[in-house]
Amino acid sequence: MDWSLKKFKGYCIVDLPKNVFQKEKIEALKELLRDLSENDYNVFFLNMGQIPKICSKSLGHIINVYKFANANDMEVKLYNLHPYVSQLIYQTRLNQVFDICEPDAGFSAASPQELSLSQACCSSFR
Repeated sequence: MDWSLKKFKGYCIVDLPKNVFQKEKIEALKELLRDLSENDYNVFFLNMGQIPKICSKSLGHIINVYKFANANDMEVKLYNLHPYVSQLIYQTRLNQVFDICEPDAGFSAASPQELSLSQACCSSFR
């Protein structure tokens, strides 16, 4: 599968497609993360901008990716959440498990400058 991604020093932004929450695509995502981590990328921002809705099965897939990343010394952070997705994550209290970048943190993936991780995901560095 071809993934849309942006690489920066030590971290990478992966744009998730709308249909990412299928078992084979999740496995392909984990393989991509593993390959990138072998090339010194250990922090991954998952851009969820193309995912307007999510269900419990999809949340389970995200948990699976988090467990995989944790077992392989990687960090995964979610950003660009649609309001419905964000609301569901907060209602299920999975925001205590997931690292979520707040939209007002000054994070802009389109910026040609490198991201400041401390600005992008302030909650991760408390």
